[in-house]
Amino acid sequence: MLRTAKRFRDAEAERMVLHTCDQMAAGGIHDQLGGGFARYAVDAEWLVPHFEKMLYDNAQLAQLYLDAFLVSGDARHADVTRDILDYVLRDMTHPGGGFFSAEDADSEGHEGKFYCWTKDELSKLLTVDEFNVAAACFGITAEGIH
Repeated sequence: MLRTAKRFRDAEAERMVLHTCDQMAAGGIHDQLGGGFARYAVDAEWLVPHFEKMLYDNAQLAQLYLDAFLVSGDARHADVTRDILDYVLRDMTHPGGGFFSAEDADSEGHEGKFYCWTKDELSKLLTVDEFNVAAACFGITAEGIH
């Protein structure tokens, strides 16, 4: 759609793709801490990811965000591209060469346990100011995000 928008000078189609990219990068399927994207969300608001990450999804999204950067010139799109590629190189690359096809959603018998942080854990890892910003931005509560 982005290529077609550029080819036919369709500003509305370009805006829609870039808006979608921005919303996906700010949403729950984008791993804000570890990088990369989960396959999909498990709630209607797209806040809670299904914690499985696929190589093919992240490869396609890296290309999309690179194209978005080339079209928009917006450094945020380049940052997301780097974020995806850093994640793939760090967590999906086999030490002997090649790539893993997926990162399982289950850890220690629970979906997403590896990726879930409690409010107390975050408050110990971040400074008070960092925690306050994160809590306000992501809606962090003792019960989870809201």
